[in-house]
Order: sequence, then C-alpha cells, then structure tokens
Amino acid sequence: MEQKYSAPVDKVFALLTDPKWLEARCLALGELSASIKAKKAGKGVSISMKRRVKRELPALVAKVMPSEADLVFEESWGPDEDGVRSGSLTMDAVGQPVKMTAEFELAPSGKGSLYRITHVCKCSVPLIGGAVAKFAQGQVEEGCASEFAYLVDYLKNHK
Repeated sequence: MEQKYSAPVDKVFALLTDPKWLEARCLALGELSASIKAKKAGKGVSISMKRRVKRELPALVAKVMPSEADLVFEESWGPDEDGVRSGSLTMDAVGQPVKMTAEFELAPSGKGSLYRITHVCKCSVPLIGGAVAKFAQGQVEEGCASEFAYLVDYLKNHK
C-alpha cells in the first residue's frame, strides 16, 4: 500500500511518531481505546501501542476470534538516511491466533512525501488459518487506508 502526502517527510514523520496525535487518530477512527508511548532510540523512534477495537466478523472467523480485541503494536523507525525514514512493526492480537508484521518507508516525493507499507498476516489455526489470515489482512489494509485518509485530511486542515 502507498499514500502520497502534501507535507514533507519531517512533518509527516513528526505526526506518525507523536503519541497524542496517534491516540487522537485511533479514537477518531472508532477504536474503543488507545494507549501510545514513543521513545527516541538513537536517531530513530520506537513506538508501543495498545489499541482496543471492535469489528464485525464473518461466521468462520468468529469461531476463532472475538469481535472485540486488544491489539499490541511495536513499531520501530530507523534514523533519517538521505531524507528517507524506514522501519518495521509487529502487531499481536492478544490471546488470538493472528499476528501481523509490516515493513514501511517514508520518502521525499516532489514537494511532499510518499509512505509505503507492506503487511503480512498469519494465523496459527489449523485448517482455517489461511481464511482467517486473509480476513485479517483485509482488515489491516482497510484500517491502514483509513489511517492514510485521516492524515491526508489532517494535513489539509493544519497547513
């Protein structure tokens, strides 16, 4: 997935690593709760997030996952390398058989910036794990698209 932003890397990076901004985004997008901590690590940033979400689940997925869940994210941004920021994250659906990993990059693009992220979801349930992982992947990408749109709107309204 990718999204172009009208703001430069530094401005977008500052928002994506600001716990208060991230918490406001989570709540604005309908999450039940969000707790976020950021810590500078060398020239990078480490972010820990705990988010409570509620989702409508298809019957097959509802057999192995509850509709309300706590998600724990560990995100790591590396140092600025020639104006590019990159990193990775993991997401654990607490007490559930679903895990997600992602690699991302925020790079200059014209007068703005371009954010790219690749998600991979896995499910450890035998037989139906592939279907559950596919559903989770769709949910992750839908959530990511909403987060992209939120930031686009935020930048339009906070020039």
